[in-house]
Amino acid sequence: MENSGVFNIEQLIQAAEYLDRREREAEHGYASTAPMPEFLSSKRKTKPKKSQGNRSTHNELEKNRRAHLRYCLEKLKDIVPVGSESSRHTTLGLLTKAKSFIRMLEDREKKNHTVKVQLKREQQQLQKRLESLMQGQYRRQERSISECSTTTNSTTSSNSETDEVDILGYGSSPSDTDESCGSDGYSIDSKRLVLNSSPYSESL
Repeated sequence: MENSGVFNIEQLIQAAEYLDRREREAEHGYASTAPMPEFLSSKRKTKPKKSQGNRSTHNELEKNRRAHLRYCLEKLKDIVPVGSESSRHTTLGLLTKAKSFIRMLEDREKKNHTVKVQLKREQQQLQKRLESLMQGQYRRQERSISECSTTTNSTTSSNSETDEVDILGYGSSPSDTDESCGSDGYSIDSKRLVLNSSPYSESL
């Protein structure tokens, strides 16, 4: 127990001397060649075992990240038009061209959307005009059918009136014929039968 207490005191003294030297070095701005106390160096050596595992994990993650980034850049070269000498382009140049290409695609999409809206509006107007023309044509057809029906009825009525007039006025104009025979010295006057309103006719 006594030896361990003395050892601990000696370690504390060495640590204090080391810290004192570091403070003086910081004040004067020069590096010390004095070695670190053994017990402090042994403690520092035990800690990196844990940090060494973290570093290896970090290195592995960084390696995977760079591989994924390289894969994405190769895919980006296939999408972005970089020209024939695409292998000579730097990562910064490739990303700059990709940014410009994205802006161009966005502008083109806006223009296409505007044209699409305009075409849709024109389509609606043409559809309304077509419906109006079809309704007008249907009305004209109905009017034409109605006029034809009216004309047919009028013609039929006119023909009936004409037939009635012909029946009532058949043979209504009398015609008188005088016949004479001069060889016997006498003459005969006869009146032709006339169809009129009287039930019979007289002959002289």
